[in-house]
Amino acid sequence: MKKSKISLMIALAVAGGVSMLFSGCRTEESYRDERKEKTAEMFNEIKSKEYIKGTVLTLDECISFAMQNNLSVKVANMERDVRERMRTADVLGMLPDVTISDNYTSRNNLPGSSSKAVVGDGATFDASRSSDKRVNNFSIDFAFSVLDCGLAFFNSQQTHDRMLQQEKAVERLKQNLALDVAKLYFRVAVAQRAATITRELLAKCQNRYELIRKLHREKKISSFLATEEMNKFLAMEHRLRDYIRTNETAQTELRAVLGVYPGEVIKVDDSLLDKLPEMDIPDTATLEQIAVLKRPELYETDMQKHINILECRKTLLMMLPNVRLYGDYIHNNNSFLMHQTWWELAVRAAYNLLKTPQYIYRYKAFSEQASLEELRSFVQAVAVMSQVRMATADILSCRERYEINVKDDRHYTEHLAKVKRNKMLPGTMTQLQIDHLQMVAAETRIEKLISMGACHIANYRLLNALGIGGTDAKTIEVLKQQLALARERAKERLEEAKKEFDTRMAIAEEARIARILFEDGLALHRSKKLVEASEYMKRAAEKGNAEAYFCLGKMYWAGSGVEKDLMKAMDCFVKSADLGKKEAQILTGWSYYKGGPVAQDLALAKKYYRMAADNADERAFYWLGMISFDMKDYKDAMYYFKYAARGGDVGSMVWVGTLYRNGLGEKVDYDKAIFWFKRAAEKNNVDAMNSLYMMYAGGYGCPPDKVKAAEWLKKYEEALASR
Repeated sequence: MKKSKISLMIALAVAGGVSMLFSGCRTEESYRDERKEKTAEMFNEIKSKEYIKGTVLTLDECISFAMQNNLSVKVANMERDVRERMRTADVLGMLPDVTISDNYTSRNNLPGSSSKAVVGDGATFDASRSSDKRVNNFSIDFAFSVLDCGLAFFNSQQTHDRMLQQEKAVERLKQNLALDVAKLYFRVAVAQRAATITRELLAKCQNRYELIRKLHREKKISSFLATEEMNKFLAMEHRLRDYIRTNETAQTELRAVLGVYPGEVIKVDDSLLDKLPEMDIPDTATLEQIAVLKRPELYETDMQKHINILECRKTLLMMLPNVRLYGDYIHNNNSFLMHQTWWELAVRAAYNLLKTPQYIYRYKAFSEQASLEELRSFVQAVAVMSQVRMATADILSCRERYEINVKDDRHYTEHLAKVKRNKMLPGTMTQLQIDHLQMVAAETRIEKLISMGACHIANYRLLNALGIGGTDAKTIEVLKQQLALARERAKERLEEAKKEFDTRMAIAEEARIARILFEDGLALHRSKKLVEASEYMKRAAEKGNAEAYFCLGKMYWAGSGVEKDLMKAMDCFVKSADLGKKEAQILTGWSYYKGGPVAQDLALAKKYYRMAADNADERAFYWLGMISFDMKDYKDAMYYFKYAARGGDVGSMVWVGTLYRNGLGEKVDYDKAIFWFKRAAEKNNVDAMNSLYMMYAGGYGCPPDKVKAAEWLKKYEEALASR
């Protein structure tokens, strides 16, 4: 009976599992059917919601509508909500594991065994057993991991930061959406007016085509003139129809960002095109600081830096032993037990030693990532300030363009009115010209509308660059107060940064102007206009251009375009050298070394050759060795000659061998001397060959060897003869 019951239970379980397995599988056809249903539902739902039918929308209404209905914003808000729930889950992860169990057992208490007396009169005993037929076993198990709790704590902080990041991302998304809506709003507004203006003119175009053909048939105008007039009207018609198509395209794009049915007709309030936008724009420096204070993506970077810092702390925590605390409370109502209620407590600690190197590198990686986020924040701040400057410049550019379009519109309007009044040219052609002038005037009026819309868009672009909602006096004043508080907290740092920035900008501007002057002077010098070239070189040199100083020095040296003056030339060379010109450093060092036209000064010669060496001139190390040798600083001479010799300078190799042979700079070492002499001799240096001949012939540092001496003497003589 029991066996059949167990078999039935297993069969039912298997059948249930198989049913669940296959009920979870879906075919391509099922997905296709589901998509058909969803398509119909979504289409009907979108089309049934005529949000804005028959209404004229203002810009504020469009922006507000987009914030509520734009699908990207909805998705971003949902992602933020998900992050918030994940944070709650991470906080709950800090709780310990608690398991409660309650086992109830019922039994008949029949003994499992019995005993009988071996001897007739002996005692017999029944098997010991509990008298309780029903037993209840209740337990509470508690487990707490210090490591898991700590990790959950840091995870909750990171998730909180990510939630804040998502909020900033949503904020920036809305700012960008507001700019997109403003762009499309003004495109639609301009296109609406342009379409109204052009529809009338297009009807006139059709009439004029027939008139031109009639005049041509009647031979009142030539074929050439007819073609020319026809082409004028055709070109104008193409441009006018483009304005109508622009209206349709702009409406489609505006509907997309508003999140409404693509076929819904949108009308906007175009009264904003009747006046220029009013903005209280502070100075550029204040705008840049406002942007750095308010742009959401800068906060995102700061939050990411904190996330990486928390990751470092998590890594440190994981390097500690994993300590787990256990506690059990158990109660059993079995009266047969000695203790019916008892506690069990335990502590377990485990440490994975082999994971330590991984955690160390992990810590370093996230620490460097935090530093990287700091740098990224700086780079983003620079980019934000650049966007503010470009947006400010765009406002000025749009206003200038608008003023030009206003002048054009006024000119054509006045001219058209004058033509209509005076009828300066008699005949039918006058009417054609008037019609053409009317179309041109209409185009200029549309261009003025476009530039007006561009002015409004430029203002919204500045707001977007600043990361704020308006530039009215009240908003700007609040932001200025916030900046004042921030400036007080970091006054010295801001002043130093501003001073350094201004200094660098001034230096960069001076260098730019100096470079232009130098290049102009160089061009004049090539054209043999030496006097003019010298003037440009002087102006460039006064602004600190090293190239100009060097060229001016050569001109003073040769008396080219200026009066010959060796001391002025030397002064120019020194200034060019101090500004980093390598050729000037070598020339100045040589002049001080040899003493002409300035007095010999080995210390200054060494200084300028050192500068040339730092400026990647390898040959300068040889001359540094020579100067040090003349100053009897043999230790320095050995250092410089060795450096140049290792770089392949043959003369330096000979000097290293000489210093080793004579014990100057280092102790006498004939083996090293012979080594360096041979390296130089292999490169056909006659001095090295002569030194080797003398050493082998005289036995300096080696036994006398007439054969080797003769060999090196022969090489020496052959090398001399081949010169």
